[in-house]
Amino acid sequence: FNQLKIALTQAPLLQAPNFNEPFILETDASDYGLGAILTQEFENQKFVIAYASRTQTAAERNYFPTEKEALAIFWATKHFRPYLEGTTIYIRSDCRALQWLLNTKDLSGRLARWAISLSAFNIVDIKYKPGKTNTNCDTLSRYPLSPHLTILNTTPPTSPLLNLWNNCTLLDNIREEQYNDAQLRPIVDILSNDAHPLHHKFHPPFLLINGILYRYRSPPYNPHQRLTGLRHLLVIPHSLQSQLLTWTHDHPTAGHCGREKTLYRLSSRVYWKTIRKDVIQYIRSCHLCQQYKYDNRTLTASLQMHIVHEPWHTIGVDIMGPFPVTQRQKQYLLVVVDYFTRWVELFPLRTTISSHIADILVDEIICRWGCPTYILSDNGPQFVSELFTHICSSLGIQTKNTSNYHPQTNMTERVNRNLKPMIAQYAQENTHSWDRHLSKLALSIRTSINETTGETPAYLNFGRDPKLPIDLLLTEPSRNQPTLPTSIPAEIDTYKQHLREALLTAHRIAQEHNEVRKLQQKTKYDQHSSHRSFKEGHLVWVSIPSPLKHGKLDPQYQGPCRIIQVLSPTSFIIHRLSDGVNLGATNIDRIKPFYSPNMTHTTTQTGINRHQSAAPIQPLMSVNVDNVNNLPTPHIPPNNHSLPLSSTPLPHRYQHPVRIRKQPNRLNL
Repeated sequence: FNQLKIALTQAPLLQAPNFNEPFILETDASDYGLGAILTQEFENQKFVIAYASRTQTAAERNYFPTEKEALAIFWATKHFRPYLEGTTIYIRSDCRALQWLLNTKDLSGRLARWAISLSAFNIVDIKYKPGKTNTNCDTLSRYPLSPHLTILNTTPPTSPLLNLWNNCTLLDNIREEQYNDAQLRPIVDILSNDAHPLHHKFHPPFLLINGILYRYRSPPYNPHQRLTGLRHLLVIPHSLQSQLLTWTHDHPTAGHCGREKTLYRLSSRVYWKTIRKDVIQYIRSCHLCQQYKYDNRTLTASLQMHIVHEPWHTIGVDIMGPFPVTQRQKQYLLVVVDYFTRWVELFPLRTTISSHIADILVDEIICRWGCPTYILSDNGPQFVSELFTHICSSLGIQTKNTSNYHPQTNMTERVNRNLKPMIAQYAQENTHSWDRHLSKLALSIRTSINETTGETPAYLNFGRDPKLPIDLLLTEPSRNQPTLPTSIPAEIDTYKQHLREALLTAHRIAQEHNEVRKLQQKTKYDQHSSHRSFKEGHLVWVSIPSPLKHGKLDPQYQGPCRIIQVLSPTSFIIHRLSDGVNLGATNIDRIKPFYSPNMTHTTTQTGINRHQSAAPIQPLMSVNVDNVNNLPTPHIPPNNHSLPLSSTPLPHRYQHPVRIRKQPNRLNL
């Protein structure tokens, strides 16, 4: 059979198609399947181009025989569409009734839909071919299904969840490690010899139960609060503390919970001296918690003020869009803002290529207002291109770019926030006309009082307010402004003097307002910021921006990363360690410290880290649910091994100094 199969699917029986010759499509339909063979004739000999077959769906099996044969033709033409489009097609079927399918005009339902689909092909005719001569397609449509159904086990293999009996030696290990622990050994020896609990009037007693050291847990101070957890806390030696931390934090039944929940899970069951400190350090250095959990603390640094002292000294540029394409083929908007006067220039664009942006910068900004000292922009390709930076450097302009994914640095973003609804309001009837009113909207911004400077951008630029259309309708009293000069030279000098004084006064007041406003913003902003600093070489996590995430289960941070350069107290050049990618300038808002599990947090013997080799970490619990019913009932020792309290004092090195509460001083009235 395999040799026959190979012969049917290779030359000389199988040939490549010749699109200059017509195709012959032979189809057939049985009770459960569809079959089709695409052939061509070369020198009065028929060759096969391709085979195709498939089973029918449950709904298709309910079709009438004629509909099934029509379905075979419809499916075969769709399947071989790349071969059949634009060619001549002859169809051969063993259903004589299908000859009217191409000519009948009174079709309805699915037959009508199939006829419409077939009309896209150049089908010359549908000829009847008796079933006894159409054995090829008949075989494909009747290919037998396997009478034996193999039931696939889709249930994934169960991993052990809890096997109490594999860890029956845990208490034996704890007993042995307690005896070997340098700090716990003296207590165990005293209790073993005296057979009485160790106690102190300021500390709960220690006691031995079945040779294992426990610590008695005091009842809660509040009588209405229930005592959660165990009454006797198992004392964990230093060598097993890391294993307990792993069980109560990393295991799926622990769920990588936070500090308080993990501490409660531990402290209600076990005891060691530095349990709180170790839990905090262990969770802080957990790699998965650092990478996947949100940081609820405010990481924002103090606000960095950028104050300018003259018009057009520093400008900000940004591109808005893409917007709907207008009649003039405009799709983007270039926004330019002067940092001192808040003057706004708007330029609609077709494209955002660097050459176009550079032309506007030279022709519309520099030729009108002069060369600025600084240009602040984001990291768009137009502003970091070689052409743009070369033009700026040749004109003595320094370019500054905001940190990646932190556009708040650029004042233009605040202008965009106000400008966008203004554009939308005047383009609500036709969004493709958003560029019609840009010049009028720019005039509105230029002649409006700015809250920071206390003046209009127009007045700070020209020393006078432009006359608006509303001024033509309303009469107003004469202003205390210099009048237009006449031809008399003295009046020209007077106008120049008044204009100079007005501009100097306006600039001084605007600068004072600007500084006061900046200080107010900084004070308010710094109230919710954390004074955190990073240095070159520090390891950090970097938040992943939302556009780069692929789903809700993606991690929140990437890393660890290393700071390779400090640009400012709030901006850093960061290098990702995993693949060596340079993440560029990153704002401090997007980074947080990286805590390595290898960092020790204490110099005492009780220090815990994830890789200590005192004792190998064993799996917490592994359970095979199928064998639970066959397990014997565990023996739980009764809680009657504690003996009466003894007056044996606690060794001196385990005693803590007694804290004497000072009585409050009372006023002698």
